[in-house]
This record gives sequence, structure tokens and C-alpha cells, in this order.
Amino acid sequence: MKAQDNIFDKIMLAIGVLLLVMFWLQFPTMPTAEEHHYATYTSASPEIAHTSKWTYLKPDKALSPRQVISIQLRALQQNDPADSGVITMFNFSSPATRAYLGSLNHFRLMVREPEYRPIISFKSYKTGQLVISGKKAYQLVVLESVEGQQQAYMFILTKQRKGTYKGCWMTDGIARMEQTGLTSQL
Repeated sequence: MKAQDNIFDKIMLAIGVLLLVMFWLQFPTMPTAEEHHYATYTSASPEIAHTSKWTYLKPDKALSPRQVISIQLRALQQNDPADSGVITMFNFSSPATRAYLGSLNHFRLMVREPEYRPIISFKSYKTGQLVISGKKAYQLVVLESVEGQQQAYMFILTKQRKGTYKGCWMTDGIARMEQTGLTSQL
């Protein structure tokens, strides 16, 4: 009986290693500095304009909540094999959210879960009314996939009060919303 258990354990280990290698081969590589994914964003103030690679975009006090959401959406829409859009989204995650989510690699896995997979490389999006209440901002976003399916998400932002990002709007969370009545509300 012990010999059968030992053989079974070895077979299961081999299958586990094989699956791990297969998953590792399919996971996108980290972006390199040579990759060019430029984005431009501006504010209402004409003296504030930024152009940067997606992966290097960072929170800025000059950005409004609407601009922060727009940057993340455009980066995710143009996500590439190097995950520059996902990295941009991670860059705009609040320090509290990063502490909760963990490393960038964990975040990259999380956005590929079924409930968040539609936010990567979608076809188009529509935004609802932005609601700002004190240091919090909320915006409903409806994404349309390449296949034509719609999915709504609520972006929740907080204006940071301390630390490196003091005064910057950053994402605290993105909640997947139910699909009832998506097309008639926006």
C-alpha cells in the first residue's frame, strides 16, 4: 500500500510541476523600457500636460478623478503581452489597496480571474456620472468586450491624505456590478 501511495505522490507531483510550467509559459513577461506605449493626458489647466509610457504613468496631484479613471481605462484597453495596462492600473492603486492585494504579480493574476477578465483589452467603454463626496469619488463604467458583451464596474477612488501620494486621487477598488439594465442607464 505504501508503494502505491509513493507512486501516486510522484505522479501528482509531476502533474503539478507540468501544470506550473505550462502556466508560467503563458504568463506575460514584465515590460521592458524599450516598449513604447505612449499616452497623453491633460488637465483643465493648460500648463499641466504629461506624456509617458503606460507603464511609467504614476499618480499626480494635478489629475482629477475622471482623468485617473480615464488613464486606467485607456491603458487596460490597450494592454499588451507585457501587461503595461495592468501595471498602469497597479500604479494608480492606493497604498492601502496595494497592501491588501500584495505584489504586482499577484495583482496580474487577480485581474485574470473571471470577474475581472473583461477589463483587459476590451473594445469600448462608457462612463456614468462621476460622484465626488469629500475625499471619495465613484464612477460607473460599462465595458464592451470584443465579443459585444457588456459588463459594469464601479471605480472607487480616494484622495490620499498622507505619504508619497498626498493629494493624489488613487483607486481603492473596482467592484463588478450586476448586469441588469446596463444599456438603458448610460
